[in-house]
Amino acid sequence: MMTMIEFPMFSGLRCLMMPYIQGEPGSVPKEYYPYYDIIQSLYFKKGDIGFLTIDESVVEQGKPHRGDRSKTDRALHTEAGRHPDKVYAWGGGGWGSSHRTILDCGVEILLANNLDDSCAVWDTEHPETSLDGDIGHESWKYPYEEAVMMKAGEVCKIGILTPHESLPVKENTKRQFLRIVSSGVYGRESYFTQNPVLYRS
Repeated sequence: MMTMIEFPMFSGLRCLMMPYIQGEPGSVPKEYYPYYDIIQSLYFKKGDIGFLTIDESVVEQGKPHRGDRSKTDRALHTEAGRHPDKVYAWGGGGWGSSHRTILDCGVEILLANNLDDSCAVWDTEHPETSLDGDIGHESWKYPYEEAVMMKAGEVCKIGILTPHESLPVKENTKRQFLRIVSSGVYGRESYFTQNPVLYRS
């Protein structure tokens, strides 16, 4: 059975890889409470640490939500990157190009957004990914007719090496994107959102 969620009213909320306790909305700052019901009901293992991304932004016609982060005309990527000369424990990978953050190979990710056909997912893995996970240069391997086009509110579960793509939108729109990353993430990047509820100084 397909899992569906209903996004709250758009308000420009944003957090990136913010640690929280899965299934426990009280473990996030109150500003994210519009997502209370989603956080409470959507998780991998309740009580485990997870990593929450909420990205609400205005996307211009003809551009993907991923935007300038993609290096080619297709924002095709995997969540983890790999350095060709580095061996990753248990077959995992790194986050972004710095690889200060390492992901186990068994890390799972839940994706959802509020716009039909704005994200394509392929049911395969791309183990020979790039340093930062961008694989737009190999887009010929991933024709759209072989992809699953996600619908608004549909929750998709992928792995760290699953190819997926943020697609250009048909008109200026307010897009809401949700990502939940399971436990098995070690380290952090400077741009990850801190969670003062979990870690008080």
